[in-house]
Amino acid sequence: MIELDIYRDEPTGLPQETSGATVVEGCIDTALDHFFEAKNAAMGPLLNIPGLAMLYAETATIDCKFPDPHDKSVMLHRKVEGLAEIQRFFEEQAEMIRYIVHIEKERSVSGRTAIWKGKMAGIDGPTREAIRYDATFELEFDDHDHVLRHCSRITVEKRS
Repeated sequence: MIELDIYRDEPTGLPQETSGATVVEGCIDTALDHFFEAKNAAMGPLLNIPGLAMLYAETATIDCKFPDPHDKSVMLHRKVEGLAEIQRFFEEQAEMIRYIVHIEKERSVSGRTAIWKGKMAGIDGPTREAIRYDATFELEFDDHDHVLRHCSRITVEKRS
């Protein structure tokens, strides 16, 4: 199991104590597993924003659509580039992501790109009520298995 030490800002439990999502070069399925394990560990309840940011390459891009934390019927779109901007983005989203975990439903891998579909479940930051999101992530990994490109769409789960 990957653990994040909030004082070191690096995950422990990865092979050779490497940082970020680097696990087994060339195996995107394994990199994807470790990315979401580390992401879940970093998101709560002791939010580790530097730990989240280090899963990304220095020149990474995040392009995502997600519900406004204060009005879930409004979708927001953000595109951020570079590690410093990615860290600021996670800081801005801290209240929304602090108590969320990712639950995989399906995935596909092609080359160094993976598509991950699943649920994000947890406690809504502003209301403190239970919430579930449908989520799709497209992640392109660099040669060191850090995320180079992250596109995601997150919507509030439709309940029947």
